[in-house]
Amino acid sequence: TAGLPRKLAHKHAPTRPQFDRLSGVDKNPILAIWSRDSNSGAVLTKADRLHYVPRALATLAYADDRRSKFAKKQLVAALKILQNGDISADGMTGSWAGAMGHTQFIPTSYLLYAVDADRNGHRDIWNSVPDALATSANLLAKNGWDTGRTWGYEVSVPASLAKQVGKTHTIAQWAAMGVTRPNGKGFRDGSTRAVLKMPAGAGGPGFLMTANFFTIKKYNASDSYALAVGLLADEIAGYGGMKQRWPRPEGTLDMKEKFELQNRLKTLGYYNGEVDGNFGSGSKAAISAVQERLGMQADGKPSLPLLNALRR
Repeated sequence: TAGLPRKLAHKHAPTRPQFDRLSGVDKNPILAIWSRDSNSGAVLTKADRLHYVPRALATLAYADDRRSKFAKKQLVAALKILQNGDISADGMTGSWAGAMGHTQFIPTSYLLYAVDADRNGHRDIWNSVPDALATSANLLAKNGWDTGRTWGYEVSVPASLAKQVGKTHTIAQWAAMGVTRPNGKGFRDGSTRAVLKMPAGAGGPGFLMTANFFTIKKYNASDSYALAVGLLADEIAGYGGMKQRWPRPEGTLDMKEKFELQNRLKTLGYYNGEVDGNFGSGSKAAISAVQERLGMQADGKPSLPLLNALRR
């Protein structure tokens, strides 16, 4: 999934001077956020997936007791944005929960961090890629992003360190305890402090999370979101993806394998939809047809045995 963000980075390269001047944040995590939040803007072209933000927030404010307080605050902020004239009323679209634009800002965060990077007089995260990416960079910068340093490392963790999960040590101390990088490379800057996390549990990959990981969480508080952004940022930078497999039921596919299967189905002429790793009705019909041709049970389910059969 790193290919599209790289192409778009090249396409928008002329806007980089403004971006760098405004934030100084590394471009790769910003490209990863853009990819993660709106498929690098592709979602914004699908009218059936967009909502009129003031209406969506008003609905949540008065019809959803659990989200009412949040939605009322965001609704007031959305109306302030309209009052400021950065976007037309018709153009203020977003998710059902009020997240807006290329990089899915909620209204209160927009008011805090929005940037007019292209200098046209409007802070337009819906239609201006420079504004959207600079706004995301501004959020990270103002929350302590340490430019030139990593968000963290994928690591192999000895079983004896199970009780160390969630604890903080310097990188050098972790290395002395036997924590290594599965790609065979060493760590940089042993004095950096990092937290050990193992989101898949014992037997899964480990991660040493540095301060920049927690800065990403200022954007979205989910560990899984911040990890996805960090890993994709590394891929965009050319460092490669994860080396260890995420524990999953036998025969199921990871995300790269899902993309590979859809690409192979497309090459064979069975599938003509978007290669996005999501298996909807078109993908399932294509899988069933190929399974039938191969003499497999035609259940329409993506699986490693099917992918391996197509690889041969």
